[in-house]
Amino acid sequence: MLTTTNYTVWAMKMMITLKVHKVWEIVEAEAKNKEKNNMAIALLFQSIPETLVLQVGALDSAKKIWDSIKTRYVGADRVKEARLQTLMSDFVRLKMKDNEKVDDLASRLAEISSKSASLGTTIEEPKLVKKFLKCLPRRKYIHIVATLEQVLDLNTTSLEDIIGRIKAYEERIFEEEENQEDQGKLMWNRGRGRGGRYNGVRDTSKVTCYRCDKLGHYASSCPDRLLKLQETQEDETNNTEEADQLMVHEVVYLNEKNCLPSNYDTTMNNEYIWYLDNGASNHMTGDRRYFTKLDNMIAGKVRFGDDSRIDIKGKGSIAFIDMNGEPRTMPNVYYISDLRSNIISLGQAT
Repeated sequence: MLTTTNYTVWAMKMMITLKVHKVWEIVEAEAKNKEKNNMAIALLFQSIPETLVLQVGALDSAKKIWDSIKTRYVGADRVKEARLQTLMSDFVRLKMKDNEKVDDLASRLAEISSKSASLGTTIEEPKLVKKFLKCLPRRKYIHIVATLEQVLDLNTTSLEDIIGRIKAYEERIFEEEENQEDQGKLMWNRGRGRGGRYNGVRDTSKVTCYRCDKLGHYASSCPDRLLKLQETQEDETNNTEEADQLMVHEVVYLNEKNCLPSNYDTTMNNEYIWYLDNGASNHMTGDRRYFTKLDNMIAGKVRFGDDSRIDIKGKGSIAFIDMNGEPRTMPNVYYISDLRSNIISLGQAT
């Protein structure tokens, strides 16, 4: 039944109903067929309110009735243009809200697309695909969006395909990153935490410790600090020296839930294999031969998701030739001699 708010859906359903009864051509072109005209009028009258029946009942053709209803609900050309402009403004401003899921955003985008089509303007699918990806919050979805933009042709990929891929990613990250922010970023231990100032004074309630990733204190006063130093002293031969080095050298933490050394295949020859990893926060390799420049003064530890720790032996640049034959340089690559895999960080690359 037609209401004040459902004209677009009503028109779509009625068009199919009239086609099924083989009378749509009467409404579309006002063909001369009394029997089909009466059938079309009967179907229309059954789907509109009584007050509207009284208003259009004097019209003698199904096309006139259809056009009259359309004019009342869609409006004249000026009203139609104004509605379309408002709709396009909504399309431009569309963003995913903090409490929204991917399905909610997809529904809002589909609603705008349907209303636009009913007003005579069809939004092409590539434009919908790119708008959908642009609406996603960068903080949560930058990795998957960057990947899709690189591996897919967005001009030929369907919106349904993109939504399905994003939904799969959403289900995966929401479990792992609930109540967490800025996961997967490389964190440097300089004896400080990260946080904001309020009226020029550090607000420690907003500080995240680089050592334990908890709120409320700096790395220099971290309760976990003495325990970590004690572990280092017990594990290393040069106890005092290694403990001191740990405080002045870089300590790299990876996304502990996403990056596990055991996930990499060590049974095959990995010499020429590089993993594109969205869990690692920095490029790294265990093959010294790759480097064109290497600073051996950079040292420290790298900790993986299984709490294993291995030594950093330096940081440098790797030169290579891209697929177009152009020379390129991959900077800030860690040299970790005990690492049996070559890793490209998707986060750092983007």
